[in-house]
Parts: sequence; C-alpha cells; structure tokens
Amino acid sequence: MHKSLLHAGAIAALLLTTAAPTRADWALPPGTAADLGGGTVYLGCTDVAVNGGSLALGASGALLAARDVSASAGASLSLNGGRVELAGQWTWANPTHASGGQVLRTASPGCLLAGPAGPIPLGGSAVAPVPVPMLGPWTLALLTPAVLALATRRRRKPAQH
Repeated sequence: MHKSLLHAGAIAALLLTTAAPTRADWALPPGTAADLGGGTVYLGCTDVAVNGGSLALGASGALLAARDVSASAGASLSLNGGRVELAGQWTWANPTHASGGQVLRTASPGCLLAGPAGPIPLGGSAVAPVPVPMLGPWTLALLTPAVLALATRRRRKPAQH
C-alpha cells in the first residue's frame, strides 16, 4: 500500500507540473526584425517587447491577443495598414509609423482589459493635455472673501404650504 501511495503521489506531482500555465513572451532584441507581411499572429495573452529590433506589418497583417506591447529606444514599428490588438498597456519609446494601420485595446480569451477599450493614439496623434493657468496671489486674495461669503450664506427655507 505504501508503494501505491508513493506512485499516486508521483503521478499527481507530474500532472500538476504539466498543467501549470506556461507563458512565452515575444522579444525582439537589437538587430532583429520581424515582418509579418499580411499574415496574422495570435499571441494568446503574451507580451511583446521590441527591445531595439523592428516589427513590421503589411496591409491586412495583424498581431492579435497580446497582453502588453512595449518598445525601448531604437525600436521601430511599421503598421503599413496592419493592426495590433492588445488587452494591456501600450508603451512605445519611439514614434510609430502607422501608415493607415492602428493599435486597438480589446479583450481576448483569458486576457482582461487594462484600460479603456478602443483605438490607442499613436505618435503625434495623441491629444496633448491643456494646462490650466494658475491664479496669481492677488487674484486669490480677491476671490477668497467672495468664496467665503458664498460658503457662509444661509440657505433660504422653502415656503411651507
């Protein structure tokens, strides 16, 4: 009986190690290039890291079901009419040559959204935030009594019928 328990324990351990989730990220180190042309790559919720390499898509080419997509300085991405779909974060150090392509944040099986769904602005197309001008000290000094007067004013009680 002792040997059968040991045998069952070994089988259970083997099953647990083979059932453990595995993850294979796609990394492009400096000097490497990936050109998908019009093909499609389904990543199954893995990360793409372009660390100095280049990634190119052709018309109707697609990089689908990525989790996070990032690039370091010296990396390049040319969409050329293709699209990248990711569920997580888009972190790109350099301008992206969209050329009619797009990057979309969308959920995929097993990969939850980390941000709002929809198109992600590329390169210079993002709308820059508009700074709010600061009030000078004299403006604040003049506005303070008016704000305090409004705050301490009593509300009128509604007329009872």
